[in-house]
Amino acid sequence: MTKQEFEILRNLPNKTIESDIIWQEEKGMGPNLIFKGIEVINSIGILILVNGTYKPRLPSVTFNFVVNPIGPICRIDVNGSPHKDAGRTHKHELQKPDDSQPQNNLPYAIARLDLNDKTPYQVWRILCKQANIIHKGKFVEPR
Repeated sequence: MTKQEFEILRNLPNKTIESDIIWQEEKGMGPNLIFKGIEVINSIGILILVNGTYKPRLPSVTFNFVVNPIGPICRIDVNGSPHKDAGRTHKHELQKPDDSQPQNNLPYAIARLDLNDKTPYQVWRILCKQANIIHKGKFVEPR
């Protein structure tokens, strides 16, 4: 998937998520909470899944969008590990028009200071709005 294809997919209107977002404990993750495999339904039939991790000790939240079988196409980290000049709150994305290697874990990051001091739910609402996603399920704020 190229950056242009990603942008077309991101800008595609009326994507929906029918499922509830419920953060759960997973063995081996310590106090961290996760959700995974939430499908983003879209009109062109590409399988997009979103996963999340909440680390209450920091606290930090990560939302990772994945296209199967390509791999991650976009990741948002809020109050996570510092990433070069992008700081602790940033978005990982494809960088160049011909960059088609999202499986390399999206090494490029841009600062997203607008997401600082937001709850996971507030971050989620902003991401859904910016990506034209209508979330029809409920979002249970992690604790």
